[in-house]
Amino acid sequence: MKCSFTGKEMKSLQKYSLSKLFALMLALAFCLSGCSGVSQSSPELKNVVLPDPAPALPRQVLGDDSTMDAREVTLHYASQNSVNLTTVTRTISVGRDESLVYNTLRELLSANHGDIRRPVEANLVSLECGAGVATVNLSIEAGVNRSDQDYLTLCASIANTLLGLDGIEAVNVLTGSRNDPVARLPLGCFTAQQDNLAAAYAQAQSEAQRVLDEENGAFDRTVLLYFPAQGGKYLLPEARTLTFEDDSYITAIINALSEGPRRECCFSAIPGNLELLASEPEIIATKAGERIIELNFTSTLANYLAFAGVEPWQLYGSIVLSLSSFVPEIDAVRISVDHEYVQDSTLRRNTIIFEDGLMRRDDFSPAIGSSALLYFANEDGYLSAAECSMSQSAANSAVGLLTELLNPVNAYLPGLQSVFPDGIAQEDILGVIIENRTATVNLSGNFYARCQGLSPQRERLLVYAMVNTLSELDHIGAVSFLVEGEQVDSLAQNIYLKTALMPDPGLVQEAADSEESEVSIN
Repeated sequence: MKCSFTGKEMKSLQKYSLSKLFALMLALAFCLSGCSGVSQSSPELKNVVLPDPAPALPRQVLGDDSTMDAREVTLHYASQNSVNLTTVTRTISVGRDESLVYNTLRELLSANHGDIRRPVEANLVSLECGAGVATVNLSIEAGVNRSDQDYLTLCASIANTLLGLDGIEAVNVLTGSRNDPVARLPLGCFTAQQDNLAAAYAQAQSEAQRVLDEENGAFDRTVLLYFPAQGGKYLLPEARTLTFEDDSYITAIINALSEGPRRECCFSAIPGNLELLASEPEIIATKAGERIIELNFTSTLANYLAFAGVEPWQLYGSIVLSLSSFVPEIDAVRISVDHEYVQDSTLRRNTIIFEDGLMRRDDFSPAIGSSALLYFANEDGYLSAAECSMSQSAANSAVGLLTELLNPVNAYLPGLQSVFPDGIAQEDILGVIIENRTATVNLSGNFYARCQGLSPQRERLLVYAMVNTLSELDHIGAVSFLVEGEQVDSLAQNIYLKTALMPDPGLVQEAADSEESEVSIN
């Protein structure tokens, strides 16, 4: 019997990978031995030389693929026959440079599912999402020819949906950059999903009658207060529940701003022990039909700002964003100093011109940032978590978080220091990709070289500062590392890196909790 391959079969063989070719050659050897009657221990079989397997190519992880994902999201809609909400589960895809919150809103506002009616006949104008707060700004059509009960249903539909997403703790809804009231009272922002809309609307009506008509009683609302963040770049929102005795919303909000923030990475732009307003705030209507809040400050404002190191835009932005996010149907705020309108301000080297002295919400919305927990080395040789302000996009990106972690530690984080050796820059983070809740971080050769002299403790702090920081993102549970696309045993011979690492909470200890520790990070 003769065994052979045709030319056509030989061409197809060339398309196989090396591993499949190995198997075919073994099968061929077996075929030859069977055809000639030679046993498997014959010299002919021993002389068969198999080619060496091809080396694995480096895994090229470049850029930021950390936001590419698909998630199951529950959308809340008003059904055709009920004032309450019903739910539909959909898979929301999130591509590079996209936001899960934005894509979820887009699906919610555009989808049409059988007996479920769209919650709003309006477009999404803008979305601010940072520090756990989502502010949804719809086009003005959202509030036109809509009853208070329907508007409440709209807001609850959006809030219930977004509050079901990881990391969203408060939701505020605006229409045309204004806050529309429900039953003549400000709605405020949502911090919990609404189960019974009929009861919520009845309560709003009761509060309005008691407070506005009978002028007796008080009501609580959750307000967004905006505070300047340390570092001088951003304003961060903070949801706080305030009690209102009447409709003096402006004074109550300014007083709350003067009390200061609850997060350590922010500060108050308004002093709590200094009266800067020369007169009571008032709301006026312009000839164009806009509702304006008038604030007149004393001439000591400039001296206070200079003495406290507060930039004017930080004061203006804190006030304008806080008031316009809550006070009903406000179009702008006009601030005067000793009865002279403020006409302009410098924000990040850009000059904002306030036409007719009118400061609008959109003037300061680009300064709204976010925050995230970053891990630094403390003086006792452990990691400490610090909330740091950053852009909204950086706070949701693995590459963004590592870039912020690389930045020099700011003066407002005393006792903390960077975990990175000298000579490492942003360019040494070649890329990050996330698959199945594991982030793969590709480091440069320079990064690897700079780590070779690290002590065991410093190597441990470096590795777990990155792992713990990235694991603060809800969709990351472990972190693996590559160097120029290749797996390495370690950065400095101590922490094994050929497996995915989970966060190490035992390495995290506030400096104040470890005063007697003698561990050195040198």
